[in-house]
Amino acid sequence: MPVQHIQAFLVHPGSGGGTKVEVNGTAVPLEGPMYALLDGIYQRSVYECDIDITFRHAEGRQQNACRDIIVAHLRGTTIDTARIIAERLRDNTDRRSGLGLLFVIAGREGANHKIVVSRFPTDSAIYVDERARALTVEFLERVFMKNKASYKAVVYEDRSLQAGFWGGRVVDKQLNNPVGQASDYWITDFLLSEFSATPAHGTRRLAEALKGAVRKSPLEVKQELTAAATLAGNLAGQRVSITTFGDRFHLSQLAREALIREAKTPRAAEEQFEFDINEFRNRIAYKSLELDNGAVLTAESSIFDDVFHRRAVDDVADQSIEFSTRGRILNEKLKIAP
Repeated sequence: MPVQHIQAFLVHPGSGGGTKVEVNGTAVPLEGPMYALLDGIYQRSVYECDIDITFRHAEGRQQNACRDIIVAHLRGTTIDTARIIAERLRDNTDRRSGLGLLFVIAGREGANHKIVVSRFPTDSAIYVDERARALTVEFLERVFMKNKASYKAVVYEDRSLQAGFWGGRVVDKQLNNPVGQASDYWITDFLLSEFSATPAHGTRRLAEALKGAVRKSPLEVKQELTAAATLAGNLAGQRVSITTFGDRFHLSQLAREALIREAKTPRAAEEQFEFDINEFRNRIAYKSLELDNGAVLTAESSIFDDVFHRRAVDDVADQSIEFSTRGRILNEKLKIAP
């Protein structure tokens, strides 16, 4: 059985001043309805946690305080080692996030150690039912079952407790934001982590995939991809991947496949990043059309369809397109073909 230990804690917000409430916890038996739900989260974390993160190094050395307590828990998996994780969450949760239930789920996957840490929101009114020194499984089931589909989770899996566990993946099912978002306090403050793909790096990889797909695809697919690139400015600041880029613009299956083929690996196509519009425009600054009469039409991607107006020729069999534009001559160059 992969899941070996589950500990649960009721965590009050403790950042922003004020008295810190003691974190009370209990072990969860590996049977019953609560175990079934938590085991499901543990199993689904393989594909459900889809945002890659990395622990930040402490200044001048390869060390991270949050990683230290997670690895320490995997060495012992006791209620006391898990409580330290819960206390860290308390110290980095403010009043806006409110009261929450934290579950620390540890297991083994073959030779690998695996841990899933998951937080569920709960109603602060239940505080009056909380025991001073301990929680009961019956109490947790009563509270937990109301919010079983709304949670944050992070998963770490590695063979080596000493050298591994520097990267993990998260999901946040408590947000109404676009897919791929996650709470800043959960990643930045609690986990002391950052997104693995920087905005510039991820956007650059998307831009290169678009250019490669356009270069190698038939005309219909080229038109889809270039239209999506023109509208990409609407994604500024949002988290996307090469795969979800196709979803956002409802690309055809052929266009999606052409784009994903240009990713280095399947994982690279799925990796989430914050879209950097300036980096994207630097990489895909212009859109060009080559016509069979030798003409090449070029303009900035974002304004191409405003600059060049197109009209289908009446002769259906000809399938020609007539383009027109208007402007003043600013410069004139003669370029030698390579």
